[in-house]
Amino acid sequence: MNGTKPKFLEHVKVPASYYEKPNPYVNAPSCHVNLLEMSRYAKRNGKKLVELTREEVKQFSI
Repeated sequence: MNGTKPKFLEHVKVPASYYEKPNPYVNAPSCHVNLLEMSRYAKRNGKKLVELTREEVKQFSI
């Protein structure tokens, strides 16, 4: 992450840990989103994942 927030997190307070480097030796927490289908949707619509709106991301909630 380069220090910028994705569009779907605008106006949302995120913890400071959001910007920290992930630890590859610890299991990552679930993001509760189907990332594969969401990335396919973004590609079909010519968008990057960070450009998706909150409504678009909600479609892929698990």
